[in-house]
Amino acid sequence: MIRKLFFLALPWALVYVLGRIHWLLGLLALLGLFWIVRRSWRRVKEARHRGDVSSYSTGNDALNWALALAHPMAFHSIQGGFADSHLSGADETLAAQLRPMVLHHLGMRTDLDDASIARQLPDLLRQRWFMQDLQKLHPGDDPRAAMAFACARAAFYVRCAFLLSWLQEDLHKQVLLLNARRAQQCFGSWLEFGTAYARGRRQWIAQGRADVLGKAVGEEEVAQWVADPRHPWHAMDWRLVLDASDAPAQALPAHAAAT
Repeated sequence: MIRKLFFLALPWALVYVLGRIHWLLGLLALLGLFWIVRRSWRRVKEARHRGDVSSYSTGNDALNWALALAHPMAFHSIQGGFADSHLSGADETLAAQLRPMVLHHLGMRTDLDDASIARQLPDLLRQRWFMQDLQKLHPGDDPRAAMAFACARAAFYVRCAFLLSWLQEDLHKQVLLLNARRAQQCFGSWLEFGTAYARGRRQWIAQGRADVLGKAVGEEEVAQWVADPRHPWHAMDWRLVLDASDAPAQALPAHAAAT
């Protein structure tokens, strides 16, 4: 009788055990998948924090290139998200940090409200963006170094103005790409641009002028960046074609187009 009951119960016991094993295997698979996703996300966050080339995800190679001009400033001040297509804007803390810097750079009053800034900024930017940081050079300043520093700062502050919702996306892209074409015309490589940038920054702060980077940058460090496969100044092709149709001429005054 006991043997008969045993053989009758055996199939059900096997089904039960197999079901438990199947459930356990499924649980282990889910835990493994969770671990892989978590690890991948952590790597992405670390890359964004470092400012690796993978952080540049606007979906437009030319726009990524234009934003990379501001790389040292951007990933010191903002870190991940500066060149992220999913970034919806600056949060309250970041906005409070960026607002006075951007207004000072653009020469706008700090007591203006956001609506007034958004009305005034487009025309002001069209008229002045190419002159920012270049109209008041000090005696002894190297104009070439000043140009590299101005290109980096233009990319940074135009992007910040967009993150603060003061600029429409089209104008923001137009000015960024015009600034990028200016950099390409003035310099022959990322190393040449970066070296000039480091010198331009050094001569800028030597006169007591403010800078958001907050740390020294030398030519040796620039050479390390350019040699690092993860760094955008290594991974991005300096000769990338920046389509002029992405930056229509109306964003730039006629007298500045030839500079």
